Amino acid sequence: MMNIRLLATKLLLICISLNVTAQVPDTTLAGQYEAVVIKSGSYKIYKNVQKTKIEQLWKNVNDSLQKEKQNAAESKAQLQKGLAEIPLLQAEIQKLKAADSALNKLKNVDYTTLLWGLVVLLGAGIVFVIYRSRSTVQEVKDQNEHYDELATEFRDYKSKAAEKERKLARELQDERNLVDELKAR
Repeated sequence: MMNIRLLATKLLLICISLNVTAQVPDTTLAGQYEAVVIKSGSYKIYKNVQKTKIEQLWKNVNDSLQKEKQNAAESKAQLQKGLAEIPLLQAEIQKLKAADSALNKLKNVDYTTLLWGLVVLLGAGIVFVIYRSRSTVQEVKDQNEHYDELATEFRDYKSKAAEKERKLARELQDERNLVDELKAR
């Protein structure tokens, strides 16, 4: 039952589409020629063709011919433009090939050689940094020792100066005492 309905629906759609396409007029030159010449009325052995139909056919033929001429001219212009671009494109291809050959030379470098070169360069950089660090640390140690020596010398100088000052203060006091005794006598 279901297959019959499906089959009937398909047949109905086909019939409808045939009717729709049959109603569309043929606008091609061959279709117009057929409408003008073959479908025109005839009298004895002569065909009776309406002048308006022939004029319309001639107009359509000329329009189609003009379009084809215009398309041909445009195609020719595009062809000339394309032919003019060929040397430019060939020059660009040569430039790209030259650049590609330079890249191929770089690619031909053994990657392991490049890798070891980078490792050696980084190793040299690390050695340089360590050397500079050690020399800086040694310089700081030398500066600290020099500072400690200066601090020791300054403390010794301060203590000696304080000792001299006390000694001079005692001598001054002794002299004052002596002056006071002499005044008191």
